[in-house]
Amino acid sequence: MDQVLAAYPKDVRFVYKQFPLEQIHQNAMNAAKASVAAGNQGKFWEMHDELFKISRNLAMEEIRKKAEQIGLDMKKFDADMASAETEKAVRADLELGKTVDVQGTPTMFINGKRVMNRSLEGMKAIVDAELKKKG
Repeated sequence: MDQVLAAYPKDVRFVYKQFPLEQIHQNAMNAAKASVAAGNQGKFWEMHDELFKISRNLAMEEIRKKAEQIGLDMKKFDADMASAETEKAVRADLELGKTVDVQGTPTMFINGKRVMNRSLEGMKAIVDAELKKKG
């Protein structure tokens, strides 16, 4: 994605949606909520990246360690983790994903079209075709 965004700095906007696979990952919801809570402090991507590093051990204790490491206000982080709004935001993303038949992660779309070839060349071909249609 970084390469696509660099190639099309004015034409492509990246939107990330949560899709925690709770049925296979017991801590997926907590991880998703943690990234949203970190985002409330302007550190979504930092938390996202750190959580992927520990994806095999997303116990709440490990998630909190990562939150501390990236410098979050832990009182606010804990409050946001416990807030109904945080879970509601994650569940809204999850429901949206279900409506477009997301089955797993990552799933990518460009202008509503599912990306099957996630290579740089494959994504550039789709973006170029969409830009050509736009004129």
